[in-house]
Amino acid sequence: MADKRKSSTKDKWKEKAWYTIVAPSYFGEKEIGLSPGSNPKYMVNRTIAVPVSDFTGNFKKSSSMVIFKVDDVIGKKCSTVFTGHEMSGDTVRRMVRRRKERIDIITNIKTKDLYKIAVKLVLVADAKLTDTKRIEVRNTIVDYIVQKSSTMELGEFALYVIGDEVYNELVNSLKNVYPIRKIEIRKTEVLGKEAPEIVQHETEEPVSN
Repeated sequence: MADKRKSSTKDKWKEKAWYTIVAPSYFGEKEIGLSPGSNPKYMVNRTIAVPVSDFTGNFKKSSSMVIFKVDDVIGKKCSTVFTGHEMSGDTVRRMVRRRKERIDIITNIKTKDLYKIAVKLVLVADAKLTDTKRIEVRNTIVDYIVQKSSTMELGEFALYVIGDEVYNELVNSLKNVYPIRKIEIRKTEVLGKEAPEIVQHETEEPVSN
């Protein structure tokens, strides 16, 4: 019986093929993984998490992950789409110290190409904020990220949130409100794409003679 089980296991592995998983074009179609599969259709919708540092070279962000999902298979090559990113819980906890105030902000944004994305930010202030100041900080950050994302397509926004530029711009957006130096977009999640609006033009009635 044991020999039959071993034989069955080996046969199943012989039936599988190795598929190369690549990042989207806006991430340079970089190879991000290999995965076995018995049928191409079973590869679709698989997810893979890749360290941010693999794309940015910033090893300070090696514990943050970019998440992709396989959306198509051609031959043995799997293309993917960006579905979000996430900082590790340990990284977030290291940001926060005693006698510091943590502010969590969650908002939905929409990109230029109509993708809806949930954005979660964490801010750490050096001192306790008043209720009024806290609301002002929240509103300023939300207004900034909503406006910024509306000028970018999905690929641009994906690269923006994992890059280094976003930190400086978030800090600068608050410089006239409150000097917060610890700000991170800790998580993003693509929620879907809106259908474009169909504009219907009214037709003029013909003028009768």
